[in-house]
Amino acid sequence: MTENLRLPWAELPPATARDADAPVPGNRRAAGRRGRRPLSAWPKPAGPAPWQYWHLLVYGPDAVMDAFGAEMAGPGLIPWSFDAERVEEDMFALAIGHDGPARGRAGLSVEGCRILARQFRAAAEARHARLTLRTDGDCPLDFHQLVPVPAHILALGATHPDARAWLHRHWGIAEAPRQVTYLPGRKAGRRLPRGHRAVVYGFFTRGGEPMPVVRRAEEHYPPLTFRLSERSLG
Repeated sequence: MTENLRLPWAELPPATARDADAPVPGNRRAAGRRGRRPLSAWPKPAGPAPWQYWHLLVYGPDAVMDAFGAEMAGPGLIPWSFDAERVEEDMFALAIGHDGPARGRAGLSVEGCRILARQFRAAAEARHARLTLRTDGDCPLDFHQLVPVPAHILALGATHPDARAWLHRHWGIAEAPRQVTYLPGRKAGRRLPRGHRAVVYGFFTRGGEPMPVVRRAEEHYPPLTFRLSERSLG
């Protein structure tokens, strides 16, 4: 559950045997620090992928557009299995692990790691409770409505490698899109026949391009035309 966390101690270099474990001779003082470690010697953090903003243009006959809009509306989230006890256990293991804050002389105590894990669990439970309050009409373009995530994948959890691989294969991204909105007043860029209309959706993703979902929509709604385009965030 916590494989994708970036916590403060994750960027700290590991203590070497000379620094942490080697005994100091009785009549000699420990060697003092000889200056800061150069930045080039520190590991580079693997930060999250940058956000990308997309417009999805959909146009076609009014009746099919009505059906598409009704079927695609949903809560806009992936109903992952949530195990609060496992979240706490994983967080404690991460905190007290090889590179966790309990390592070294000035790190957290074991009890401190337990407190941190309980606080993280409480925050995760609060977030999960907020998400469960979302209704079917909150998101006008719910990917899970068009390409449902199977139950056995949902049971793995959001950070499981197999779950992320499934999403990349079937959605093109590894998490649900964010801030999905209907953009009123946008046009198809061409003159449409009578009885046809266009709709434009805007949303954010990261870690990929949601073309698999667009291709599934094209297969499921042949009378409609779909055009996905990335927009600048600048």
